[in-house]
Amino acid sequence: MKSLLLLALFIGCFCGSASAQKRDCYAERPGALLPSLARVDGLTRQMGSQLRLNEAQYIRLRFVNQIKLARLDEIEYEYTDAEQRRQKAAELEAQYEAECSRILTPTQLSVFRAEQNQQPEQPNKNDTNAGGLG
Repeated sequence: MKSLLLLALFIGCFCGSASAQKRDCYAERPGALLPSLARVDGLTRQMGSQLRLNEAQYIRLRFVNQIKLARLDEIEYEYTDAEQRRQKAAELEAQYEAECSRILTPTQLSVFRAEQNQQPEQPNKNDTNAGGLG
């Protein structure tokens, strides 16, 4: 009986330390590790309506959008220099467009690129001079 109690106590100690380490990992980075599902779904729905995606394309693009948004959040968190952020975001955008070219048909891809070129560059939310008197 004592050995069973000691074994349970031993396992409890390991579980406690493991959960504490996991909490530390979450404390390092604010927010969740993955982008919100609402952001991912909103972006994918918008693309679905503009590009007239079929179900398989929608599912694959949703996964790609989730990865893109997660990596954008990582870039925003990891890099303090604005130039490094722009460079990493440009690399990510090139990878994203390559993935989209594998998923979309040529017609859909041309519409996608036209939409990308029409969208004005959004100001960086951490830029202190954006939209103000600076």
